[in-house]
Amino acid sequence: MELNNAIRIVRREESLRSVRKEGTHLRLLYENEWVELLATEVEPGNSIGSSEISDFEAIHFVVEGGMLFHNASSSVLLLPGDSITLGKGEEYRISNTTSSRAVIWSLLFKKAGQVFDPEASNRELSRTAQTRREPVEGRTRATN
Repeated sequence: MELNNAIRIVRREESLRSVRKEGTHLRLLYENEWVELLATEVEPGNSIGSSEISDFEAIHFVVEGGMLFHNASSSVLLLPGDSITLGKGEEYRISNTTSSRAVIWSLLFKKAGQVFDPEASNRELSRTAQTRREPVEGRTRATN
């Protein structure tokens, strides 16, 4: 058996931190210097605000039940399999308006621009192309 292809368990714990309030339960499942992964359970008729979750940019993915996400300008009902992205500092509330428990997984991005900068990959490609150019008789040509 090759050890190079062995599966390595990064962290073996139920959760790193857990906060339980009436009708809600937040569990920090994973964290490093760039991201945190949260599992949030919201019982029927309860809600949780962005200030209780995080101030980071986030992707929220509904795993079970239904969740109503609302901010100052709109509301949207998300069902299992739906996801929503929210910017840093954006205030919102998540409500469980269904008759069963709802669960969301949230991927929180600690460093700015990791989620909401769709042009970042284009800029990186452009920078890479510029660094790979070689001078040829007073002009440059790309080396691909």
